[in-house]
This record gives sequence, structure tokens and C-alpha cells, in this order.
Amino acid sequence: MFIPEDVFENTSEQLSAVITAVLDDDAIAQPATLSEVREAVLASVQTVTIPLNRFSTDDRQQLRDEIDALIEEYGKDALAVRFQRPWASEALQRLIEAALDAYGEPTLGGLFDAAERGLLARLIGSGEIDDDEAQAVIAELQALIARHGTVALAEGFLGPP
Repeated sequence: MFIPEDVFENTSEQLSAVITAVLDDDAIAQPATLSEVREAVLASVQTVTIPLNRFSTDDRQQLRDEIDALIEEYGKDALAVRFQRPWASEALQRLIEAALDAYGEPTLGGLFDAAERGLLARLIGSGEIDDDEAQAVIAELQALIARHGTVALAEGFLGPP
């Protein structure tokens, strides 16, 4: 089954956080699928004999509905990592926020250029980013560019790391 590259854009932040937890769980066989994510969502349900109320405002109900819709569309064996939102690390988020303040809405390519022209050095000098993190930030930025292209808006990668 074909899964678009940008399918994560339709995944909520809450479900992406559950996917991240599943992918980070050493007890779950990897690569994790949407089926394992569904099990993680339902793990907090107190009893299996009483189904979640369809009209519940419970966050778990919304997550269950969302994961069920993804399973219906893409299948239970679809790799969960494809549906995880690609958040930037804390250090890269600081660089993105500094670029937003300085340049408006930079693309990933524009952010890379700004970092190379001194924005990253300025953040290191002011203590907002550790000197040790500089290479990791550039490597992470290059990985995002390789996956999403130079024209993707950098602001789209701000969120819970």
C-alpha cells in the first residue's frame, strides 16, 4: 500500500507523542506498526468489557478514533514511524525561533544559510546553544533538508521534541 511521504501532517500532536513513546519502548518489537500504537492507546482503558463511549470527551477516545481511521486507511501493518511528526531537537528549535525573529518565516534552506552566516555562532556566543551541540544541530538540519527539501518552512518543525 502506498503511504505518502507527508502523511505525518495529518497526525495530531497527541498521537505523534504516543507514536514516539511506542518507538522508544524497548519492550515493543521494532519496527512498530499502527497496530502496536493502537494497543498503546488502549492500554490505559480500565476494562476491556466496557467499550469507550462514542460520545466521550476523553482524549483516549479521540486518539482511538484517530488511530482507527489511520488503520482503516493504511492498514494495521503500516510502519508507525511514517506517522510520527518530525519535531526538531531543543537546540534546533532555538535556532528556528531565532531565525523567525530575525527573518520572518525561513525555509529549511534559508535556516541553513542563516546558520552558516552567523546565526548559530550568535546563539552559541549568547549561551542559548552549547558549542558541543553546534555540529549536531547542523547535522539534524541537513537531515531535515534531505527528507523535506530546502523549501519546507522551518516553523513546521517546532513542537514537543
